[in-house]
Amino acid sequence: MPKKSQLNVKTQKEFYVSIIFLLLTVILWGLSFISTKVLLNYLPPSTIAILRQLIALIPLSIAMIVTKSFKIPSINEMALISVSGFLGIVLYFIFENTGIKYTTASNASIIVAAVPVLTLISEIAFFGMKLNTRILSCIIASITGVYLVISENGKLDFSSSSLYGSLLIIGAMVCWVGYTIINKKLDYSKYSPLVLVFYQTLSAFILFIPFTLAEKSQWRPIPVYALANLIYLGIFCSALAYIMFMYASQKLGPTISSTFLNLTPVVSVTAGFFILGEVLSPTQLSGMIVIILSLLVISRE
Repeated sequence: MPKKSQLNVKTQKEFYVSIIFLLLTVILWGLSFISTKVLLNYLPPSTIAILRQLIALIPLSIAMIVTKSFKIPSINEMALISVSGFLGIVLYFIFENTGIKYTTASNASIIVAAVPVLTLISEIAFFGMKLNTRILSCIIASITGVYLVISENGKLDFSSSSLYGSLLIIGAMVCWVGYTIINKKLDYSKYSPLVLVFYQTLSAFILFIPFTLAEKSQWRPIPVYALANLIYLGIFCSALAYIMFMYASQKLGPTISSTFLNLTPVVSVTAGFFILGEVLSPTQLSGMIVIILSLLVISRE
């Protein structure tokens, strides 16, 4: 952190607000895996996802009105936004929610934490990013960490439902990488991140409809505490946390912000232990540590 003498009062305030926002974001997103696991006892995966987007649209719409950010994209721009929403929201949450149904919330959060590594691989493969020895070592270490998390004491059991769930989570990661690649083509000089995420969420809500209708036979009333988890996912995780992360990224830059997000699985694993009674094996715990360390090194690089 810069010395206080080098900062004016406004900058100091923005710095500390950004740090608080990042910590809150890590906590909110870390707990989201727990809430999803609870909801899966009452609702099917796509239904949870579409309701989450519907709830998120409420605060996002309010933010658009307050900031006077409403802009209507062209047909071509809207098509690109819809494709990114389909990959990064629709397919991502179908894979992730279904995966969490079969594996633990802790496992899911640790695997998802390795998303930056897949993104880095796509940068190297498609955008000409240079690969050095340190980055290559971190990629290998992170992949090894994921293997340790999804394996049973270092061995893969292909008949295990937990492995099936973990593979679905990896599928969600692949979808997220596709989402980030398409996002590079969006016009950020014309539209703010708030506008883009609003239209991505809106298009995702519409695209979720056929997947959700296929689950109609599984719909049933949910208790109040399950509804509270759904509201939490929509308002706090899909809307508020994103806005806080966007603010912090603008003030502190992507490197510091991404480094904070490496703590997300720590929150999930801790909450999974105390709330759901989930316990990591020594092998899975070592895998988590390897992933987090490799991500920290990549962030510094």
